[in-house]
Amino acid sequence: MNEASHGVSRRSFLMGAGGIGALAALGLSGCAAPKNAAQRAADVEAIKAGANSSSKNAGGVDWLGTAPEISSSEIKETKDTDILVVGAGMSGIMAGATLAELGANFMIVDKGAEPAASHYDMGAIHSKYQIEQDIDFSEGRWLNEWARYASFKNDQSVARTWVENSGATIEWIADTYAKHFGQESVVEVDVENGGDGKAGGTNYFIPPECHHVSNPGFVNERGQTEHVKAMTQVIKDDGGEVLYSYDLVKLVQDDSGAVTGAIFKTDAGYTQINAKKGVILATGGYPANADMLRARDPEAVRCITSLNYNTNNTGAGIKAALWAGADMDEVGATMVFDRGVVAPGVDAGMDENGNWATNGQFNLGSQPFLKVDRHGERICNESANYDAICFASAQHPGGVWCQVFDVNAPDDVQIFKTQGCSANTWKMALKNKTVDQAYGERYIDKGLMMKADTLDELADKLGFTGDDKAQFLKTVDNYNAMYDAGEDTQFGKESYRLSAIREAPFYGAWYGGSLLTTIDGLRIDHNTQVLDKNHNPIPGLFAVGTTSGSYYAGNYPVYLVGNCLGRQVTFGRYAARYLAGDLK
Repeated sequence: MNEASHGVSRRSFLMGAGGIGALAALGLSGCAAPKNAAQRAADVEAIKAGANSSSKNAGGVDWLGTAPEISSSEIKETKDTDILVVGAGMSGIMAGATLAELGANFMIVDKGAEPAASHYDMGAIHSKYQIEQDIDFSEGRWLNEWARYASFKNDQSVARTWVENSGATIEWIADTYAKHFGQESVVEVDVENGGDGKAGGTNYFIPPECHHVSNPGFVNERGQTEHVKAMTQVIKDDGGEVLYSYDLVKLVQDDSGAVTGAIFKTDAGYTQINAKKGVILATGGYPANADMLRARDPEAVRCITSLNYNTNNTGAGIKAALWAGADMDEVGATMVFDRGVVAPGVDAGMDENGNWATNGQFNLGSQPFLKVDRHGERICNESANYDAICFASAQHPGGVWCQVFDVNAPDDVQIFKTQGCSANTWKMALKNKTVDQAYGERYIDKGLMMKADTLDELADKLGFTGDDKAQFLKTVDNYNAMYDAGEDTQFGKESYRLSAIREAPFYGAWYGGSLLTTIDGLRIDHNTQVLDKNHNPIPGLFAVGTTSGSYYAGNYPVYLVGNCLGRQVTFGRYAARYLAGDLK
């Protein structure tokens, strides 16, 4: 959830016609008569047709395409291992470090040229750090709140893997750092992110699941442990190695459909890595694939103005598995935050060439100040999930909204006390600072935040004219009246998150959504094994992190703070232990 850009990692893969998982994909029993080559080829084409049937975006572009053909003569090098991890981001690196610790025969490769960027908010339940502070919470309530966000279009049996293993994973990370870097790790549980009825005008359950793990022996200038770099060092300490610039081209399958390895494009040409026990795909989602994004989540596209994802995350791993007969979540899901600041008059979305208008993230956008559309009308309850205003604004002109407040904003945010990473505004950015001190040079001086001595002048600077300007001024008056009355009679926002807009100077800024990543993916079972369209596991193929699905649907449950990263590290380690035979 941090505002840093999302480093490197991911690939482009897949398999040829003869190697697709026909038997597994069609759910045939092990005692069925073996099929000849022609029959297997027919099954392959049927599977491909099914996969392609829903792979076109609104413009008719087929984002899936077909698997590349790589002849044996094109393979310049062949390597053998037991377990292959493809991707060395947060989920893959945890898998690699686990395998190194267990002494497994494994290889871990990454598309990037260097370690990926790290993230820091890790959701977990039942960790000793929670229990020591008497802040544990009901797993049953968590499971049902998590499923409610997704309208139960996810898989609770997969979620139980997180429930049963996330706390122990946090403890393992802390213990591993202490062992390798010689100092006791520090684990902080964000206890302020907890409780009921704190946001959204309803009784959201906000469990205190967010953990921050750091070790004095391996931190950056901000005091945070760079987890990918740290675990890369752990792998080296335990005798392993991360291989970079391995761009996955194709999965390798045997005649039964089992995945037995992968082919990569490297500086030396094509390299095939055979994996006796299985392949773990940890190749990220598809936020950098414009065609796939348009097809899978067009509503997100309509409101996005900021890109904060890993540019290597093009959906290649997902496509690779689909070519191999895998199934994918029916419902697209994106992690979109309400922070994509833009200049007045700029629309959200991408042009026909897949280009976006973007000025990065501005954390202030997540504060529940008044937010209006281009007609000066209030849009929705501003005190809800980060993506709420984004998706609501996708239905309004330009897909953008304007946030408005006055000189008292630093005091207001101390009252709001938002959760998650938006808390950085009241904890740091505006703490003991004026708006101008905090944001003048970076936003006001650059024309991304407007400042005015009157609301009339502010309306002009924000681009409101004619009837829209009159409506904007009327909306501010109505909002002030609700503040005075202590009740949001329009959308039901909590009274303590109303704020007056009366004292000069006045401020306003336009926003769209900030795309961090996609969070739908390949359907998996509770052991992280990839499933085919008949819900049968594809032998030898596993998926973790944002390559995997079955966990979210439609949106990111932002009040389950740190859950995405908690899923990544937990499932990365779990998949490794499962393949290495370390689970009882």
